[in-house]
Amino acid sequence: MTQGFVGTYTKASGKGIYRFDLDESKGTISNVETGYELEGSTYINQHQDFLYAVTKEEDGDDCGITSFKIKEDGTLGYINDCLVSRGNGCYVEAASNGEYVFEACYGAGLARLYKINSQFGHIEGLMHELKHDYETGPKERQDAPHVHMMKETPDHQYVVALDLGTDKLVTYQFGMDGLKEYAVYDFEPGDGPRHIAFHEDGKHAYVVHELSNYVSVMTYEDGEFEEVERHLTIPESFEGDTKLAAVRLSHDQKFVYISNRGHDSIAIFKVTEGAEGLELVDIVKSGGSFPRDFNISPSDEYLVCAHQEDDSILTVFKRDKETGKLTMTDNQAHAPEGVCVQFVQ
Repeated sequence: MTQGFVGTYTKASGKGIYRFDLDESKGTISNVETGYELEGSTYINQHQDFLYAVTKEEDGDDCGITSFKIKEDGTLGYINDCLVSRGNGCYVEAASNGEYVFEACYGAGLARLYKINSQFGHIEGLMHELKHDYETGPKERQDAPHVHMMKETPDHQYVVALDLGTDKLVTYQFGMDGLKEYAVYDFEPGDGPRHIAFHEDGKHAYVVHELSNYVSVMTYEDGEFEEVERHLTIPESFEGDTKLAAVRLSHDQKFVYISNRGHDSIAIFKVTEGAEGLELVDIVKSGGSFPRDFNISPSDEYLVCAHQEDDSILTVFKRDKETGKLTMTDNQAHAPEGVCVQFVQ
């Protein structure tokens, strides 16, 4: 069995972090259960034996992150949390050295840097909180800065922040002195950049835009980005309300997958031209409503997609490693208000 976690909203029936088992011999999910009850644990991220989650007070305004130890039996052991006065997080990621955790706060437009004890996973405290104050974009949801993701660069020298509200990708230096702006890249007005996935060559990345439903192919070098091409992730004929969500690369780096909420689909692109190009392979229905996130199993054989709305289905797809295409194998499991999917590595 391959174990995974699902981070969820806790606005309705969601309780926090859920555990599940993926049987790769059958392509089915079983044993979905509450891994840890945690308020507002929409995004989770693993680093070695530790799991970090965004969270907030149940009856208060304080928000921040919580750390857990992943035990040998797959259960979670609480370590500690660090809650600050404002700004509910929507993304969390540990630095590659395990000494820092980055948090993106959508509503408040904040980028946060926490200090971590890398040996024990203990959160030592909030080091720096930086509020974006760039000019905002032209669309209704761009009334203010909205930091949606903070991700470390492949050279481990920087962390990049995707700001949906300002159409910017901001590169920061980070360390004991906090966050320091290094470079800023401007996307097209109204794009609404949301997430980024880096190619393992360290020279290319793929940025998805929630508001325009495009994916940008970017070159990367020493903290600087340039767009080389862009592709629509939904059919050109689609006229309904939809917004893009997650992006991930297959582990063999041959395909890029992107989820579309509203069109309720997963777009599949083949990586071409030495990672500098994308070629649309297929757009398949995700099997549920509002596919917020998905992830690919460590074996590269399966993709599991979490749906936030309706009955919060967890769908399983078998991957064709040669073509990148997906075939659904299971749609019976549920994780209420599912937002984030992570496999235990």
